[in-house]
Amino acid sequence: MTQAVPIWVPTDPGSTSYSKFIKATHNLHGGSTSADLQKWSVEHSGEFWSALWDFCEVVGVKGSRNQLAVSLPDSRFFPDAEINLAENLLAGTIGVSTVNENDLDCLGIEYSGGQLEEMVGDLVTLLKGKGIEQGDRVVSILPVGFEVLSFAIAGFELGAVVASASPEFGVEAILSRFSQLEPKVLVATTSYLWAGKKFDRTELISAVVSSIPSLELLILVGRDGDAVEVKLSEVVDVESVRWADIPHSFEPLTHTRRPFDHPAYVLFTSGTTGAPKGLIHRSGGVLLKHLAEQRLHCNIQEGDRVAFYTTTGWMMWNWEISVLASGATLILFDGSPSYPDILQLFRLAKNQRITHLGVSARLLDVIKESNLSPVDVGPFPELRSLMVTGSPLSADTAQWISAQLGSQVHISPFSGGTDLVGCFIGPDPLKPAYAGQMQGPILGMDVDVWDENGNSCPADVLGELVCKRPFPSVPLGIWGDESGERFKSTYFDRWDGVWVHGDLASWTAEGGIVIHGRSDATLNVSGVRIGTGEIYSALEGTQGVSSSLAFTQPWEGDERIVLLVVLTLDAGDRDELKVRIKRKIRSACSPRHVPGEIYFVSDLPRTFNGKLAEVAVADLAHGRAVRNLTSLANPDSLDEISKLLTAPSTS
Repeated sequence: MTQAVPIWVPTDPGSTSYSKFIKATHNLHGGSTSADLQKWSVEHSGEFWSALWDFCEVVGVKGSRNQLAVSLPDSRFFPDAEINLAENLLAGTIGVSTVNENDLDCLGIEYSGGQLEEMVGDLVTLLKGKGIEQGDRVVSILPVGFEVLSFAIAGFELGAVVASASPEFGVEAILSRFSQLEPKVLVATTSYLWAGKKFDRTELISAVVSSIPSLELLILVGRDGDAVEVKLSEVVDVESVRWADIPHSFEPLTHTRRPFDHPAYVLFTSGTTGAPKGLIHRSGGVLLKHLAEQRLHCNIQEGDRVAFYTTTGWMMWNWEISVLASGATLILFDGSPSYPDILQLFRLAKNQRITHLGVSARLLDVIKESNLSPVDVGPFPELRSLMVTGSPLSADTAQWISAQLGSQVHISPFSGGTDLVGCFIGPDPLKPAYAGQMQGPILGMDVDVWDENGNSCPADVLGELVCKRPFPSVPLGIWGDESGERFKSTYFDRWDGVWVHGDLASWTAEGGIVIHGRSDATLNVSGVRIGTGEIYSALEGTQGVSSSLAFTQPWEGDERIVLLVVLTLDAGDRDELKVRIKRKIRSACSPRHVPGEIYFVSDLPRTFNGKLAEVAVADLAHGRAVRNLTSLANPDSLDEISKLLTAPSTS
């Protein structure tokens, strides 16, 4: 076993919010270390979250009870509390800076907290005037920027349920998400930038609006030079307003407070079959969860400048919004992180004086492999933390980036998911950090690694990542799953009362955790989770395709999607078919869904009841022992697939 290498040691732990929280709660838990606080936070969960509420000065009425439910899947905190998520975000807001990829100097546009509040007020007045009420759904197809931030906060202020999609998504991918919600309002961009090109989205908007009969209002956001007219069918009765024409209302926000569990937004995560699952997240739950992660674990403090590269289709967008509640300036970047070159985000960090920068592990791998370095655009005197997620950060890359940035920068990988819109595991500002692992569980998260029999695994033994007790951001449920059976079967079927996340993990000797990949069939490429069902749906009716199976394979430090295809008799030219398959998936879903390799096979592994054995192929691709081999009706099909996976790539 490779010995863990320390890459960072805290030099002034007493100045961190984490240390100050330990001192503030000493009389409650009686300890002085991270381990003491972690133990207390899970054994006395209600007291911990109540103390966090006070420490972070959450705006609202907390009430006298801090926790009701003590076993999963039930999760009930602060049943008497009343808060408004928008009020908390705006109360802490110092400012927002927006930068797009065409701004090569990354100077951006600065907005004050007052300007943000004014824009939110204008949107609230507009939406109220159109009859939008508490509980209505409002959705967006926007890039990261001031518009989508303002719109989300306006939705929170009204008590509406907010959902977002990234503008590179295809029509089918958007409709499979938004149609479930029956939204009344759509805000959409007529174009988006990516890698130096502008992509028109007017036809997509038209197709989406025409296919969602519940829509009553369309707000169009245009870039300079856009023709912001969208052709709508004459039978579609939707009012259209330009963002630039939204009138100034000058009406103060009233900040109506609602129950702690009032829905804030729906995030979509994909299973292996069917439409994407819409997970309903609670206003108070996500606020407290993000405050624990951002204020304590990431040590984000008032006056800091924070950027996490994301799109509005990834959960890190929702995580990023909450940075405002910590009194930090939020830096929003729109575009490709690799344009005009792969050092662009570090150029952003330098010119925007960023204290906390969030990137994907894959980007760091690419920079390292290119023989480039952040120091080529540095120095970064303000940078204190490099937050990393999306995929596991390897020990080699962690050591390399730490050496490049210097000992003052805390390399902070963390892992969680859309499911909890937060993290299970992350940084600890009071302990040394070691290459190749995350430092430990997030406060309030009773995390463990279990073997097949439900026993805790010793260090360096792979098992299932589980959480054994409730936490505030457990979803209220899945949209449309009135009985709750789909929600329970997704996370709680394997062990009663235990959240099974679907990650393979292991403890380390230092008390850290290593994530080894997905244990289920959900695809994870650079941190974006993709349901295989979306890919299969896109290929329905494609000439030449009889059936298909998608999975991921380790590839160049990340994961790539591989598609197995069984041909029909009239398949024709195989190279031409590959081109058509990729084109259909890109159009129907998004560029991220497109497979990196397509193999044609004679048969696909299936269980005795006819289901595709996706997990078996994923095990094969990741070099693991194939689980439940005896459940396969045709296990010999794996031999052909194994040979293809070890052959040289052809795409």
